[in-house]
Amino acid sequence: MKKILLVCCFFGSFFCVRSQSYFGFRDDNYAGIQGALFNPSVIVDSKYKADVTISSISATGQNNLYGVNIMDALRSGYDFDTNANKHIKTNNSGNLNFDILGPSFMMNITPAHSIAVFSRVRSVTNLVNVNGELIDEINKDIDASNSFLITGGSPNGVTNSWAEIGASYAAVLLDRDEHFIKGGITVKYLMAGVNGYISGNNLSVAFNRNNLDPALSSYTSTGTLKTAASYDYENGKDPEFDAASAGVGVDLGFTYEYRTNCHTCIGNRYKFKASASVTDIGKLNYKNLTENTYDLTGNVTQDDIDNAGDLFEFFDKNYTKIASRKGVQANLPTAFHTAFDWNIDNKFYLNLSGDFSLIDAEKINGTAIANSVTFSPRYETRQFSFFVPVTWMEYSGTQIGAGFRAGPLFIGSGTLISNFVSNNSKGANVYVGLKLPIYQNYN
Repeated sequence: MKKILLVCCFFGSFFCVRSQSYFGFRDDNYAGIQGALFNPSVIVDSKYKADVTISSISATGQNNLYGVNIMDALRSGYDFDTNANKHIKTNNSGNLNFDILGPSFMMNITPAHSIAVFSRVRSVTNLVNVNGELIDEINKDIDASNSFLITGGSPNGVTNSWAEIGASYAAVLLDRDEHFIKGGITVKYLMAGVNGYISGNNLSVAFNRNNLDPALSSYTSTGTLKTAASYDYENGKDPEFDAASAGVGVDLGFTYEYRTNCHTCIGNRYKFKASASVTDIGKLNYKNLTENTYDLTGNVTQDDIDNAGDLFEFFDKNYTKIASRKGVQANLPTAFHTAFDWNIDNKFYLNLSGDFSLIDAEKINGTAIANSVTFSPRYETRQFSFFVPVTWMEYSGTQIGAGFRAGPLFIGSGTLISNFVSNNSKGANVYVGLKLPIYQNYN
């Protein structure tokens, strides 16, 4: 094994990306099911009689260690260690999200009551408090390495994937004069996928270079490290969904509209809309997960690393296991979402939305989103929308994207413009989906 094994041993795989999705599009009045993923109240009194989503996918990400030109980074042979801009801190962080929506639909039961059913597969990976200097040193080729002593601190990483089947219900709660309020709830049955985490405590690593024989160069470490996986890695099993484990999740949401038009008029009915929701309340019960704690006090050579069969064999061979347990609960990435939508006229909107984690990312096995705030101007009609989201992301700073909806198709990115013009992009996002919309009898 190469030097990257040591990086994995202490910190897991680093370059990673983030966890919200559908920037700009999700606040469109024609977002349908994609909007309901963030606030279930949107399905009632919507622009659709029914919305059938065939499929949609979103991949979103960021980190604050590497800044790149995305087009260059996609080319073969790109080396992050030599070509990327490095922003080294003692607490570099990042996270990764994939969100795949399968066949789903929403429909009106009556004008004041609506339901939705959806299928979804998700994966979230977080990594926080990583010493970027240590990552930089370990990533160097052994022939270019110099001796060093670095305190690694207490890095914490988790990956969690699961499938869910959700059922939503929303109702109009108040419809009086200019004031309109609706609320919704989603209940989700969760099928556990793969859960793994790594958490260090008071880590330090000293590298002593052997100039005569680099293979005998040594790494001396201290501290403790917890590692865990929901599959039987100790016996060489590959990651797989855990059919024996499951859970339940809940989303709650409310929307208020200040309506200056009559409540049955053609066109948009509100001048101003505000919404709030809490999503992903719940846990997954991983019955088969095994957690091991290692005392990392010890010494290994570069040759030990290069000849290790896998990550876990390396730990078991070179360090002392001081504790072990089986079975844990993994939280969902519980988050609070807000949105404020101003209808400037019938087709132009300004939207301000925020996503805020209710889970501490430093918690062991704590699946969490990264905080963000998005400002998005939007042009919207029945058949077409265009939006330009400008998003501040917790780890990667400000990103500018663009997207559109044209009938049944929507495509967008929360980072499209930034990725094309910047040589120091720290985030990337893209989403695409196809649906069969059945519109109301008004525009």
